[in-house]
Amino acid sequence: MADWIPLSQSSPRNMMVKKFSNTITLYRNSTKSVANAPRPLLVLFPWLGATPHVVERYRQIYYPYGFDILTVESNILHFLWPQYGLAYASNVLDLLQSEPLSSPPLVIHAFSIGGFTVAQMIQATLRDAPRYAGFEARIRGQIFDSLVVGNMELMANGAAQVLAHRFLQPLFKWALLLYFWLFKRYTVSHYQTSTEMFKERPYRTPILTFYSENDPLSDYKEVEALLRNWAMKGIHAVGKSWKISRHAGHLRQHPLEYQSAVQNFLGSLGMFYFPTKL
Repeated sequence: MADWIPLSQSSPRNMMVKKFSNTITLYRNSTKSVANAPRPLLVLFPWLGATPHVVERYRQIYYPYGFDILTVESNILHFLWPQYGLAYASNVLDLLQSEPLSSPPLVIHAFSIGGFTVAQMIQATLRDAPRYAGFEARIRGQIFDSLVVGNMELMANGAAQVLAHRFLQPLFKWALLLYFWLFKRYTVSHYQTSTEMFKERPYRTPILTFYSENDPLSDYKEVEALLRNWAMKGIHAVGKSWKISRHAGHLRQHPLEYQSAVQNFLGSLGMFYFPTKL
């Protein structure tokens, strides 16, 4: 594990970074926390193909609130071979239960297929409850942006957009649908299990969901059905939607509305500091 190093000059001066692996990086505020309490930890799951510069825009929302941020990147293989993704989710859970990450209260912010990694974490938590006892109690809130929900064709569309050039995407989509059919036992059945757990057995903390009605990779009616289902289970779940917006690009297209929704959500959790100048 590498030593702590400062971020670039364009980042807040108090932030330090440590890589746990090629896909998992911790961003820590080196200033002293209020009353020596553990700093809240954001677990950020970017979408596939997200560039570091774009992901940094989301981290910058949280820096002024005193968050440390664990960025957990997903790999296309985590989706194409769900058992690999499940093992990865277990590794993330193990990391969050080890020092220095075992005590801070948590907020989850997941984008697009990053929501699938969260679903895999839920599955792993339920599969080995004694091992992960107490983990869910640390979660204060969850934010989901552009969840890929709907049928297998939507999932194939999303993966094709990452894997192929625009002109080849239709070919890749049908190749992926064939792959799903040929390996249904190892793919589709696992997707269905994870989706069902995400719907019926989510982490029971407040949820904020961003979505748009024109998203080709997310059926907004399915997202709204998820919100209603969670609300029926007694979970405080709210949505922020737009008629027209871009998949995993709501912050860029609607920056003030997006940041305001996040800030209001954090305020409703009642556990964070007022913004400070970094």
